[in-house]
Amino acid sequence: MRDLIFKFGTEQVSIKVNFKQLQFCKLEGGFYKYAPIDGLRLSTSGIIKEFPDLKNKSDKAIRRIAIQRFKDHIKELNTEQEVEDYLKEDLKKHGYKLVFRKRPGFRKQKVK
Repeated sequence: MRDLIFKFGTEQVSIKVNFKQLQFCKLEGGFYKYAPIDGLRLSTSGIIKEFPDLKNKSDKAIRRIAIQRFKDHIKELNTEQEVEDYLKEDLKKHGYKLVFRKRPGFRKQKVK
């Protein structure tokens, strides 16, 4: 299991990677509640930018298909390291920067 902490502007987002299960959390205040990707707010315009073939579908269908494609892609990856690398590269395109990585039993490591 790994925790990846990304920074986007002034906000920080944590992604908990437990092999092929991902949970997302916005780090603010003192309480952190992790949620699966189904619980995230996703921008329809951002989804269409990533998957142009979904342009003519309804908002609910776009969201459902995009989440399923994401889950399918994660299932194809073999290790937690591959999932971490994929998330790092994919989120970099959208302005997120990986700042910390945490593994169980170790201190939080700053990423250069």
